[in-house]
Amino acid sequence: MSLAYGILAHKNPHQLERLFQAVYHPEDVFVLHVDRRAEPALHRAAQRLAHKYGNVQVLKSRPIVWSGFEMARVQMDAMAEALRMDSQWTHFINLTGQDFPIKSREQIVGFLNASPRTSFISWFDPLKTTYWKNARDRISRHYFESAFVQRLLFFPGIGRRIRSLFDWHARPALPFYRKEMPQDFQYFGGSNHGVFSREAAQYLNEDPRAQRIIQWSKHTLHANEIVFQTALLNSPLKPFLQNTDLREIDFNPASPHPHIFTIGDIDTLIHSRQLFARKFDESLDREVLDRLEAHLQTA
Repeated sequence: MSLAYGILAHKNPHQLERLFQAVYHPEDVFVLHVDRRAEPALHRAAQRLAHKYGNVQVLKSRPIVWSGFEMARVQMDAMAEALRMDSQWTHFINLTGQDFPIKSREQIVGFLNASPRTSFISWFDPLKTTYWKNARDRISRHYFESAFVQRLLFFPGIGRRIRSLFDWHARPALPFYRKEMPQDFQYFGGSNHGVFSREAAQYLNEDPRAQRIIQWSKHTLHANEIVFQTALLNSPLKPFLQNTDLREIDFNPASPHPHIFTIGDIDTLIHSRQLFARKFDESLDREVLDRLEAHLQTA
């Protein structure tokens, strides 16, 4: 059984290489993407891996805007490239450079081999929960992506005033314009992270209905947290979805970013039932990754 990995990175070259070595297996395929604006050392690190290993490809770099559609688009491109590279893998796993496995490859393969058609993504109905306070705004407003405007929105002092003046959230939106709610499919939200069956990866990239939903998602807010859930839960593959992303994440809803794991979290990580964890930053705590590497060698 072989797997496919799509890894998106935007910083920490050494940590990317560390993650790659932790998940690497010669029977698997790997598709890497580095944010166009990342430091040159990160681009060189990805190219080194592609030159060294025949089962690694690097996608053309694009600028990734946080909460934007390009993050989802790049992941679907990685699925398409993995499908082109190999006809045997059963599941596609999307990771970022700040993820890390907490189970060995043997354990991951054993778990997924028991459910070859199953995809693992988390989801909920945003209009029936309070988890997303701006759930209707996320899809009724027309958001657009601009790296320059994005930086301006979060520039100290002026950024907050601009967001308040135009009633913008994480990204700019067209003023005085609202879209109708979709009538022929249901809108879902969830985590950007998941494990997708080969069948699901093909459906997302090839099916006309999936492509229409993906196009509809393009100008939503946090499209990367909408597109996979909405496309797959409105598809014939719905019976083959499990509501979990198989990630150990410590997420405080009051914060836009998850907790960064440190050595103080090692027991939680080692005893977790999930397959992967995020997020890590070795510039803040290298020891936790050292311990996980040692643990995986004996798992």
